[in-house]
Amino acid sequence: MTFQVFLAALAATALAVSVSRQLVPPRRSLNVRLRPYAALSRSRLGTGYADVSVSAITRVDERSSLMRVFGPVLEIMAEKLGNVVDAADAETLSLRLRQAGFRDVRPEQYRMRQLVYALAGLVIGVFIGLTVMKSFAGVALMAFCFGFPGATIQRTRVQKAIDVRRDRMRSEAYTVAQLLAVHVRTGHGPVEAVRSVCALGRGPVVAELREALTWISGGTSPQRAYEKLAESTPEPSASRLYRLLSASSRSGGDIGRALLAISNDLRAERREELARHALKRGSAMLIPLIIFIAPVMVLFVGAAIPHLIFGGN
Repeated sequence: MTFQVFLAALAATALAVSVSRQLVPPRRSLNVRLRPYAALSRSRLGTGYADVSVSAITRVDERSSLMRVFGPVLEIMAEKLGNVVDAADAETLSLRLRQAGFRDVRPEQYRMRQLVYALAGLVIGVFIGLTVMKSFAGVALMAFCFGFPGATIQRTRVQKAIDVRRDRMRSEAYTVAQLLAVHVRTGHGPVEAVRSVCALGRGPVVAELREALTWISGGTSPQRAYEKLAESTPEPSASRLYRLLSASSRSGGDIGRALLAISNDLRAERREELARHALKRGSAMLIPLIIFIAPVMVLFVGAAIPHLIFGGN
């Protein structure tokens, strides 16, 4: 009972602190506001810092004092938990977040959210265990039952987003290839055709091609830009399209004919996939018939067997 009162008091205190910070936010001091401008001026006067590193040097830490104290400990805990749950380094995790479409989420933010969900599930499990079971084994069981799903909810969310995005890319790849073939056949170059399609189209494939155009505008060769897309995209059909664009940027040739060919191949593969999916759904519809209707039919047929064997009115 004392532990429950302590948890309730702790929750009430946290709620009061968060509400007070929202109503009366803390003021930022004047030196924090002027620090970027002063550091930039000092760097231009010759303090030894290059302009490119001034943003990193003068980055304002928006975290509270409590987070600045316990933040490194929480980051280490989040890293340890991520190594157990995901078993992926920062580069692999960054690629998965990019494939899921979460471009604004950094691996550190992902790990921290994972830790928060795990701790929340752990606290809920401990509370339910102390309230209902009131034994150490029960508390440990409930903590595991709630803590493990909380730790894996972020991974499941990212994997689901990757699967949804891959399915959309599979549906859009052959249409984008056809549009590119039309623009190439009308006299556009490969890069101009991609730019025209990106100006009018929407979707994950167009978004990746638009990113490649950004790299090309920044000085990257078209061949390398499309190769990077082919290496990082989660969908093999989109990777085939990007590799074709990369090869055409290197060797030239009649890319329109190749785009039409790959479009027909992708459309045929998509048609076969939809046919297999429809067959699976049709087979799944037979399960209720077998489970519920077949026993009733057997009972109706079996009810007449004694009459046929022994006779009677």
